[in-house]
Amino acid sequence: MSERALKDRISALCTEKNVGLVSPDIPLLSNLSVYDNIALVSRYLTDEKDEQIQEVIVHQLDMLQIADAKLKKPFQLDAETIFKVKLLRALRLQNSFTIIDRPFVMLNTIADISPVAKMIEILAEYAGEGAFFDFEWNKSKY
Repeated sequence: MSERALKDRISALCTEKNVGLVSPDIPLLSNLSVYDNIALVSRYLTDEKDEQIQEVIVHQLDMLQIADAKLKKPFQLDAETIFKVKLLRALRLQNSFTIIDRPFVMLNTIADISPVAKMIEILAEYAGEGAFFDFEWNKSKY
């Protein structure tokens, strides 16, 4: 699948339902901490109170073993932590379909999809439906 076809497919899905997108094309906001990047969705799209949001996010950060990154800015993070933060941010969109766009662009040091699958397994109670989109030449990594 070409990059253009991949982007067209993602755009089509985004128009059909709420989509949480984890993509190399959508960065974390550099002036916000990890916590604030994740909480952004809930603050603007739900009526959850900050205490509720914080409780869930702190629990999720702990589950993914990145609780120490809560107050860090994106430039202080490694690629795997940035991916995890993007995943958590996408999962904050309730009743949505999560798309992980080109995970091997964001996590270019992993040999296959199993570390990402493990992250999703750990977060299973928060994850709904989802899909991976990647290039045809990466299909051996799935």
